[in-house]
Amino acid sequence: MNKVVHKAFLLWDWEKEAAWLNEMSRQGWQLKRVGWCSYEFEQGEPGRWQYQLEMLQKNDPDYIAFLEDTGIQVVGKLFSWVYLRRENDGTPFELFSDTDSILRHMDRVLTVCYVIGGVNLFFGLTDLAGGFPHTLLNLGLGALICLGALPLARRRHKLAQKRKMQE
Repeated sequence: MNKVVHKAFLLWDWEKEAAWLNEMSRQGWQLKRVGWCSYEFEQGEPGRWQYQLEMLQKNDPDYIAFLEDTGIQVVGKLFSWVYLRRENDGTPFELFSDTDSILRHMDRVLTVCYVIGGVNLFFGLTDLAGGFPHTLLNLGLGALICLGALPLARRRHKLAQKRKMQE
């Protein structure tokens, strides 16, 4: 039996998305395919799989092969995001082994947020002069994306400061 769930997560909420996928797994729904705000699940053994997400900097077949060699499977890809799973062995499924790797991941997410937000702000400001109806949409979306990413930017800053103090 399969089911499709339509749900939206923000770019900077990958941990919430992974937690939701893991909760679905505990309920016996295993991710089969991912699309734009759409998740297809198949019914299976509750809790069999653990899920994680990672924003890749580029399509790196060597990195994907490395993950697969460690028992991690790619369930799906959406833009730069890769949806990963591994069999639940009772230990946490962590992709980032050190502070530097999580900081690099946060940098990738923040870069995408600020580029998308900045482009929307640019088009919104450009539209102001021409009076186009998209102006408010672009300005609002750009501001929401840039402001929405601020908590992640603060978390990243605190983590970087903590790392500096430990050196």
